Amino acid sequence: MKKQPGRFQNTLQHLPYATIGIIALNVIATVFACRDRLFYSECYAPSYGLTPSALRLGSLLTSTFLHDGYIHLTINMLFLYAFGASVERAIGRLEYVLFYIGACFAASLTHVGIVLGTLPDYYETRTLVGASGAVAGVMGMYVVRYHRRTLRFVGVELPALLLVMAWLVLQVGLGILGLYRDEILGLSLKQIGYWSHLGGFGFGIAVALLANMALQGEREYLQSRARQHESEDNLLEAIRDHENLLKYDPDNADSHAQIGRLWALLEEEGESLQYYQIAIELYISQGREEQALATAEEMKRFWPKSALAASTNFRLASYLEEVGELQDAIRMFREIVERSPDSLEAQMSLLKIGQLQLSALSEPSSAIATLTDFLRRYPSSEWRKFASETLERAKASVG
Repeated sequence: MKKQPGRFQNTLQHLPYATIGIIALNVIATVFACRDRLFYSECYAPSYGLTPSALRLGSLLTSTFLHDGYIHLTINMLFLYAFGASVERAIGRLEYVLFYIGACFAASLTHVGIVLGTLPDYYETRTLVGASGAVAGVMGMYVVRYHRRTLRFVGVELPALLLVMAWLVLQVGLGILGLYRDEILGLSLKQIGYWSHLGGFGFGIAVALLANMALQGEREYLQSRARQHESEDNLLEAIRDHENLLKYDPDNADSHAQIGRLWALLEEEGESLQYYQIAIELYISQGREEQALATAEEMKRFWPKSALAASTNFRLASYLEEVGELQDAIRMFREIVERSPDSLEAQMSLLKIGQLQLSALSEPSSAIATLTDFLRRYPSSEWRKFASETLERAKASVG
């Protein structure tokens, strides 16, 4: 039996390594830049910071890893970890790194475009540093993917969407206010790249929407709420949650199977069988025969007199044959013959049984009986010649 990973190992596997790596790069770059404030102001800021009037292509990226002091760095990195860890788990590490780099460029380009296109000349010579715009991009993706989540803020749980939207309104307001005032409440409005925040945020929103991440978040929310309702024995509400999920994802076999089970627990046979049968068909069409078989067995436990279509049973029996469960496969093939004797699947099932008895189980006598029965039942079958040839081979092996 495969050993399950321990709690510590599991924690290590799920650490947001890409987010941690990006934070480390920001810390290293800022520490080196801030060691000598004079060197920083004369070398790092002009060379690696973002100055619209003296734009360097590389500074679109390097400026996002420098910070004007440790408070600035700490705030940005706290926000990055708070939102970035979840985003990284949602899209994968490599994709997250590429997305973060894209957010860096989007934020920097937005700042340059707004400054050169619409803002006063003062802004053109001002050098901008900081990861705020890229972090805003991560927040933008987060708010689309996890729009149903709640976050704890000063001891109160509030919807993540509400908090991020409040932040967005604040950025827009301060950005506009900065056009007319130098500071407010001691905060320098001209030293913060509000427009880069909005550029990064817009990039994150756009990428998340293009990747259909809002739908993924809605699915996750409905699945979570359904599990909660089930744990509270509120089965009807759990059914509604799964039905709502099917509106977004009509081919979700798991939800169909779960609704079938919940209706069975409520002793509603008609509703239960309807969803069970759809789930089994979907599992098969998706190549998930093992789940289809488990769902069929569960349906049988709840409703012993229930039956699947002959074609469905044949697919399940063939799957059992493929995985080496030959006796179970033969049992299911026989059920098809008994329940649907006039179907093509019944003919194929009887032939399958004869072949398995002859070749796989080395039981030629049983194969002879089965193939003789086939010829008696289906004298006009298109497979009569094949059955006769197989029968002769079985008789020869006995002789």
